[in-house]
Amino acid sequence: MASARSRSLAAIGALLIAAAILGVRKSDAAENLLRNGDFSEGTGNTPAYWYPEQWIDLPTTQHMWLPPSGGEPGMAVIQNQVENAASWSQSVHLDPGWYYVGAEVKATCEGKDKLLYGALVTLTDLGIVSAELKPMTDWQNSSFYVEVGDGGAQVEVALRLACFPTYKKGQAFFRGASVVKVDSPPPQARQFHLDQSRDHFYGRHWTMLLLVVPLLIAAAAGWILLPPEI
Repeated sequence: MASARSRSLAAIGALLIAAAILGVRKSDAAENLLRNGDFSEGTGNTPAYWYPEQWIDLPTTQHMWLPPSGGEPGMAVIQNQVENAASWSQSVHLDPGWYYVGAEVKATCEGKDKLLYGALVTLTDLGIVSAELKPMTDWQNSSFYVEVGDGGAQVEVALRLACFPTYKKGQAFFRGASVVKVDSPPPQARQFHLDQSRDHFYGRHWTMLLLVVPLLIAAAAGWILLPPEI
């Protein structure tokens, strides 16, 4: 009887230890802050929680969603028939700290003589962008690390097809997009500081406005003061 009781206690102890290990693993697992980053959900041509954007509203730019099928994960797709910057985007709030931002990407831009690769992962319009893709036909990781300052930030993550001029036709496939909080970026990783990038971006644009607005005012005043032609 004592032997059976000992075996029962040992079995219960083993279950408790296993449950504790699983609990630690679950709590330690990095949380993806993007919603539907695996593109497993969606309706029609739109993956859930993502929205399409394009620089110029053209029918020749197509945004598509390919749901998981045949063991393959879901994908977000962009196709251009003429030159246009287009993206799948999602807004996300980031607390202070370091973050990994990235996705798996395949893309081509068709030119007159050769193919170029023009897919990027970015934080919209802040100059925070992944490195250019290397010429490969396989999936590649397109990513960077960004540090968010003390106040936290709301950012827009964009998975973008941006073929260079004269390479007007292109397509990009994105899968496994993620934004994950990390302790720090690995050595030699592509990294940015959000506050510095924003200061540089908005400072540059304010400088341009300060230069351009007086010229516009002067031009308008000259036009008003000029005597009418006879």
